[in-house]
Amino acid sequence: MSKNLKEYVFKVKPTEITYQDKEPLELNKDFIFFHNKIKFRKEITQLQNIFKEYTKIALQASGIRDSYLKEEFSENYYIIVFTTHDVVRKANEIIEPHSHLELKKGCYYLESTSEYILLLAKDLGGIKSGVVTMEDIFYQTFEDYYTQRNTDDYVKIRSFKLFNCIE
Repeated sequence: MSKNLKEYVFKVKPTEITYQDKEPLELNKDFIFFHNKIKFRKEITQLQNIFKEYTKIALQASGIRDSYLKEEFSENYYIIVFTTHDVVRKANEIIEPHSHLELKKGCYYLESTSEYILLLAKDLGGIKSGVVTMEDIFYQTFEDYYTQRNTDDYVKIRSFKLFNCIE
């Protein structure tokens, strides 16, 4: 069985990161990048390219259905959820516990659980910065996975909660 990375190293050190002693996110071919605004769709392409580079498969990106997301969440946040079709149906349940976050301009919240990775921001600057952090995580996770050479196991992303602001 593979071992998760204990800690990630970031190009821009986050203001706050807490690693969780919970089950990691196990990646499979059913994962998709879901988003709620077309204006930052091109940022997701960067994440898709990482998967294409390592797995030779370009993961899809899709909008979150209006029926899965409260209008207030869609209006107040820029959202990326990296998960499966089944889990994204619970988008409101995923976002609700974080709806109290007072994210300022340029700030973002990033969380990884055994079911999803959630990126929340209030503006384009925050979402772009969050995508760079996600890139760091994906690159390091894939590098670690291929270094271990245990292809019978899943690529795993450690559970964490992260908050950061660009200055």
